[in-house]
Amino acid sequence: MVDAKSVISISPDAKVAIISAMLKHPDDLSTLVALRQKLTREKAIVDQQLKIGVQNQMEETKEALDILGTTKEQVLGIRSNMKNIDSLCKDAQGLITDYPRIRKISQTHQNFVATQTLVNNFQELHQDLERVKTLMYEDMKDLLGPAPNLLLVHYQLYKLEQLRNTTMHMARDEPLDVKVTLKQYFGRLDKVIEEFEEYLWELSRNMIDLIKNKQGSVIVRVIKIIESEESADTKAVVTTKTERRTSRQGLGGKKTDKPPRIVKSLRSKFFDVLHDEVSRKFNVLLERVDQEPLECLDATDFVFPDLALVYDDLVPRSPSNYKIFPFFVLEYHRHVYELANKIVSSPDLDGGRILHLLRWVREYYANMNHQLGVTEELLEPQLLDGNEQGLLDEYLKLVRKNLIKWTTNMMNTATAEFTERQSAPEKDADKLYHMQTANILFEMVNQQVSLASDSQQSNVMEQVIKECVEVIKDYQQKWKALITSEMKKQIESPSTTPPGLAEYIMAATNDQIKCAEFADAVLQRLESERLIKEPETFDKVKRMLNETMDDFFDVATHGANSLLDLAFNDVKEPFSKLHTSAWYEDDPMALIVATLKDYNDDFKVHLNDYMFNKLVDWMLERLFIAQIDSLRNKGVKLKFPVCTDRLQQDRAVVFNFFVHYKSVGDLEQDFDAIEQLHKFMCSSKKTAYLNFYATKRIYHDLPIPLVEDILGRRDDLDRSSIKEVMDQIKEKFKDKDAIDASRTPTIFSKVKQ
Repeated sequence: MVDAKSVISISPDAKVAIISAMLKHPDDLSTLVALRQKLTREKAIVDQQLKIGVQNQMEETKEALDILGTTKEQVLGIRSNMKNIDSLCKDAQGLITDYPRIRKISQTHQNFVATQTLVNNFQELHQDLERVKTLMYEDMKDLLGPAPNLLLVHYQLYKLEQLRNTTMHMARDEPLDVKVTLKQYFGRLDKVIEEFEEYLWELSRNMIDLIKNKQGSVIVRVIKIIESEESADTKAVVTTKTERRTSRQGLGGKKTDKPPRIVKSLRSKFFDVLHDEVSRKFNVLLERVDQEPLECLDATDFVFPDLALVYDDLVPRSPSNYKIFPFFVLEYHRHVYELANKIVSSPDLDGGRILHLLRWVREYYANMNHQLGVTEELLEPQLLDGNEQGLLDEYLKLVRKNLIKWTTNMMNTATAEFTERQSAPEKDADKLYHMQTANILFEMVNQQVSLASDSQQSNVMEQVIKECVEVIKDYQQKWKALITSEMKKQIESPSTTPPGLAEYIMAATNDQIKCAEFADAVLQRLESERLIKEPETFDKVKRMLNETMDDFFDVATHGANSLLDLAFNDVKEPFSKLHTSAWYEDDPMALIVATLKDYNDDFKVHLNDYMFNKLVDWMLERLFIAQIDSLRNKGVKLKFPVCTDRLQQDRAVVFNFFVHYKSVGDLEQDFDAIEQLHKFMCSSKKTAYLNFYATKRIYHDLPIPLVEDILGRRDDLDRSSIKEVMDQIKEKFKDKDAIDASRTPTIFSKVKQ
């Protein structure tokens, strides 16, 4: 519904704009009648609202005028009555004979009574003071006791203090020696008042202990005394301000004959005492924070129980305007802030202390919220000045620095051991060669994980794992580079390199597999101990560690291939004789297998089982590739029918060698490629194309140039026969010579083109 005020406030231009917004298109004219009726209804509603509003306003204005008129009549009536009272008083004085004399006698009597009372009190001062001291000392015997006489002692001292003030005020115009004498006379009273106030502050300092000792009533009495003194202070201040204002305005008002009161401000002193007591508790910790920073931090475990006692027992016994709980919370918090900052500024701040501090800060805020309902936003200043991320970054720098330092030292030692090879590497209980790097590396990693777990923060754990992974990557690259470098020296100048490279490569390879197992153990630990609670963060860490494990296997694979490089480097010469004239006279394949067997005997005993099984597969594949590549050796001649038997003999020697490491079924499948190739090599001119086609269907990446080279080495085919066979092959596969990327590569994809 349209509001009346809004309608009145709309300008003509605005009204035109509203109408133009309603009639944007020609078709809107068809709704003009309905629109006019709608606006008419709304106008009627607005008019009715205006009418009701004006009527209500008129009625309220009339009622206010009536009240104003009545008030004026009442004021005039009061003024008339006051004049009548004043007139009656003046008339009454005139009716009494000797009124001034009677008034003077009455005043003299009052002064006499007051003087007599003052003298009596003055004479009894010391007796009253002794009674007060006795009661006070009785309470002071047990500082955490019930203090039953506290209010009575205060009341008596208050009266005696008034006596002193009155006496000193009356003697204000007396000679100096009189004033000095009076001051000395009241000296004992001043001393007792000082003792009482000190006792009062001592009780205030021990408020927490009084609560623990079930003496909450004592706290009530202390606060009542403070409130009583505050009330007296307020009255004294008001009286003084009134006198000054009256004097400043020149109204000639008569000064009161009451003695001036010295404002004590006990409430302010009370909070100062509480502040000093909290400071005392923390000063004990601050004094030894340089020697025992973490112990001092943990020693603040009194904070939350104390604040809980304040909330449960002290708040109900204190005036609401004291805001006693916020006061204690901020006092404790500010001292905790000071303690935390002093720990942060310590020159000996290491990674463990940083994480402990970060965890403690998170727990502090959580406990404040959960136990006391105080949110982090209410606690100022922020612990660590809100620089938790900066402190975490500093910790991560320390982690990175230490890890780099430790791994560098470790790798320097391992590199010297690996390159000098003065003795064989160590063996474990299973006779596997190993080095110490895996154990040392993951001892460091697990140490950092344990430290990070103390923080109880998933983001800290994630960042620590990330730093560890970065250092591990560098460790992996160094091992790959070291193995490659030593392999190059061994192959290029074997006479100048120390012996035992194969043994050390096996040790390094075993260590890489062990590292992968250790990395998996770290992942399992993170999961089982729930060191990372957020699923997304855990998934990130899991991906990092899985990639790290893959990289360890990659380095291990590099080591295993390097072992094969060593082995096959030793059989280069026998491979160069395959399919040449020496092949028919000697048995180079037997020598190759014998050499590989010597290597494998060591590999099987001293190499990790998983890597050894992989190495056997790769060795067989390499042997097949080298055997195929040897068909292009210089001087290769396939003599028929002799070569057929030699090829079969070579396959048998290789098969009998590998059958010790692999099952017959797996070997037969592995040997299929070389058997198919040999079958084609030994085909007649008529069956050559068919055998090639059968092989090509299975091994799609069989290179046609290799086929042509093989046919060219046969002594039973002339050039025309070779051309005839190749023409058939090229015609059939002229559009299919490219390797089909959609199919899995076979061993022929690794043969030299």
